[in-house]
Amino acid sequence: MFSDALRALAQTFSQPFRRVFWLSLLSTIVVLALFGAGAQWALDALPQFGTAWLDTTLEWVARFFAVIVLIPLVHPVVSLVASFFLERIAAKVEARDYPLDPPGRDQALLQSLLVAIRFTAVLILVNIVALPFYLVPGLNLALFWIVNGYLLGREYFELVALRHMEIADARALRRRHGLRIFIAGVVIAAFATVPFLNLLSPLFATAFMVHTAKRIGLT
Repeated sequence: MFSDALRALAQTFSQPFRRVFWLSLLSTIVVLALFGAGAQWALDALPQFGTAWLDTTLEWVARFFAVIVLIPLVHPVVSLVASFFLERIAAKVEARDYPLDPPGRDQALLQSLLVAIRFTAVLILVNIVALPFYLVPGLNLALFWIVNGYLLGREYFELVALRHMEIADARALRRRHGLRIFIAGVVIAAFATVPFLNLLSPLFATAFMVHTAKRIGLT
């Protein structure tokens, strides 16, 4: 498994991935900038109580929570934006490393969009629910890896598997190899916690999961 992770890491920085990376990065910056503008508008709309210390305290508390909420949003937003390009990445990895296997089929754009939005919504909701626990030293990182490892492993495996089989068969295969896919998801989640590398995590995750899926018998 870790050899597959190193293989995927090397591919993440290769030339075919760079255009997808820059497109997804620029789009992510735009989305997060819009979120930041919305948060600033909400801060400006906070009611004033006429007491200087109270108004200042409320403003700083609101800014603190805006930043705390923004941090868990970075990876879901990156994943959502990159989802428009991940079929292309999966196809490149399959063609380069598994040329003798039947090629996968790209999903319809609307279906891919709906799946990406659903996954992003679940990822954001789960991380917001877990947010208080992320503030506990010693627990936060392990919990982030476990929670997101399960979600990311499931999502990226299905992204790859649905290129080759129907959704019921993909989910059955995922359940049969649940532990391996979960561990692969934890590796992806750990990658996503590294500053700057987390912007590459959807590309790494897709390449890594192609290798993982092929190793458990996906053709």
